[in-house]
Amino acid sequence: MLAAAALALAGALFTGCAENVDSFIEYSLSDELYVDGQRISSYEYAELAADVGDLIAETEALFDAEAEGSDVFRINAAAAGEAVTVDARTYALLSLCKQLYAETDGAFTPALYDLSELWGFTPAYEGRYSDPRPQPSAEAVAEALTHSDFSGVTLGAGNTVTKADGETKIDLGGVAKGYMTDLVSALIEERYAGHTVEYSAEVMSNLILAGGKHDSGSVRGYNIGITDPRAATTGTAQGLYLTSVRDAAISTSSDAYRFYVYEGNIYSHIIDPHTGAPSQNGVISVTVCVPLSAEYAGARADAYSTAGFCMPLTDALAFYARLAEEYGVTAVVITQDFCYYTVGSGTVLNRKEYADYIGSPLTVENVYTFAEISSASDTVARCEQEEAYIAYIAGLH
Repeated sequence: MLAAAALALAGALFTGCAENVDSFIEYSLSDELYVDGQRISSYEYAELAADVGDLIAETEALFDAEAEGSDVFRINAAAAGEAVTVDARTYALLSLCKQLYAETDGAFTPALYDLSELWGFTPAYEGRYSDPRPQPSAEAVAEALTHSDFSGVTLGAGNTVTKADGETKIDLGGVAKGYMTDLVSALIEERYAGHTVEYSAEVMSNLILAGGKHDSGSVRGYNIGITDPRAATTGTAQGLYLTSVRDAAISTSSDAYRFYVYEGNIYSHIIDPHTGAPSQNGVISVTVCVPLSAEYAGARADAYSTAGFCMPLTDALAFYARLAEEYGVTAVVITQDFCYYTVGSGTVLNRKEYADYIGSPLTVENVYTFAEISSASDTVARCEQEEAYIAYIAGLH
């Protein structure tokens, strides 16, 4: 299962786009696609959109852990030491996962299917994710953790995958959406090789922005609204904004999708691989923007936004600072005290600042307060607004 969309082209949502109707994966390709400055025809767009849809469907079929015969299903069903031959795309993504696993010191790992199932966040619980329920026993969590070691998954010659522990099961949901945007980008770039292509495409909560946005005869950067994770009680659709974004992959992870409240605590689908439990580091939303110059920018944005949930806050901010230096990443971290931290050189605006930026006559109020990284603490206290949100969600069930 993959997270719902948490980004929007602020003030300029996809006015025309191709969207899937049969697949679980929600995606869209803007029909505002330009080649060497000229918008492609509706016929050319329809052909491209159909090919994108086929690509998404093919990739989803490879990664679906519940679909018998898929690459992931076969890996999960394999015995210890049994080599499973997978599609080149699956192998490439698992190879990247190995890099990301090392880069994040294990904060990102795809070997968490058992724990997701234990906490009730696998597809078998569809329609019941928000039902309040007690925690699994410490013994059950410890047992699942023993089978959740991604270092025991080996990639071999001929696109083969082998597990040291036959009970280990993987779930690529924390990176697959971003990887799909990379595949869409590669398809478009290959089709128009040698030309300058500008477009935007979205797969669930992952967005690819190639070039700039054409607007009234000029080309500008995109303005991206970050969905307010507490919109249920604040009434604001977008809490913060990234402005003037070009040539970037963007992903948001949030605790506001696939979660439940039990005895005054939020339990989200983002499992901390160090504890075997839903993340409890005080973070409620992470948005990561990765320049397209970075290889697999979409997959990296997806994984990096997840990893920040599974580190102490100060470690997460330091991690994003390193990524800012290495790749030019920008990160926006929102915490349960209704503060937000920004890392990197991207421009992040609050609601009032954004209204002034676009010259809006509307009166708006800020939801989140900017905080200096130097003031960050690993102990994040809930504010009154957060308590009100938890009480509201609890009252729905």
